[in-house]
Amino acid sequence: MKVLHTGRGTAGSWQCRGVQMGHAIPRASQRDIAQADAVVLVKRPYPGFLEAVRGAGKLWVWDVVDAYPQPACTSWCRADAIRWFRAELKRLRPHGVIFPNRQMAIDCNTVVPSTVIYHHHRIGMAINPVREEVSTVGYEGSPVYLGGWLKHLLSACEARGWSLTVNQGVHADFDICVAFRDAPFNGYAQRHWKSNVKLANCHGSGTPFIGPAECGYTETATGLEEWVDQPAALSAALDRLADYGVRQRISGAFQNKAITVEKCREQLQQFLASL
Repeated sequence: MKVLHTGRGTAGSWQCRGVQMGHAIPRASQRDIAQADAVVLVKRPYPGFLEAVRGAGKLWVWDVVDAYPQPACTSWCRADAIRWFRAELKRLRPHGVIFPNRQMAIDCNTVVPSTVIYHHHRIGMAINPVREEVSTVGYEGSPVYLGGWLKHLLSACEARGWSLTVNQGVHADFDICVAFRDAPFNGYAQRHWKSNVKLANCHGSGTPFIGPAECGYTETATGLEEWVDQPAALSAALDRLADYGVRQRISGAFQNKAITVEKCREQLQQFLASL
């Protein structure tokens, strides 16, 4: 089956859920769409998408990863989030929906055919060598989202003689990887509907992880992740991961649990074939 991935082509999720999944054209035209057997819209529609896909008469599914408006959604409760999804589903009328995690699928409970496809790890990641001594804690993502977490991380690293790096190097350079989102960016939708992408990259590289117990993370966890939802719990998590043997064990378990792009492509093909 020839599958075309399309979308606005600007978000970070476009690379993972679009380009790396197969044939991808941002803002595909009706002519582009007509050459495919099925279309996957990643995140949000661009102007003219609905007219193009309907004009081509093609089967299409909506990959709803990160599609809700951010940070506006931070103030939403669960009911608000579900109301937004149902309004969008009614407006878009896809033949199927791809959810980024099971909790979002449960919350939305759509009658439209749906599936859950978790994020795969970045292709070609170097494996973490797991150094005997910790020296570097790494964060990958917008530093704005860290908010107050930044000072807690800097303080904890300084107390141990470690350094905190933000968007420098790759996961294999980090002894520990962290993922946090401060209150202004951390509402119901983010905690329950966000993908597992940051943890997926730690699994793929075998890099120990500290982060919040968000649904996308807990659903794909090995049991060796360090869940930290409050700054008071950060020091204990860092101390546990200072142990070389602990980090070695984590690295092996993470690599065994890693979600590959091949697995995600296979899941997608199976879902499309079922429609």
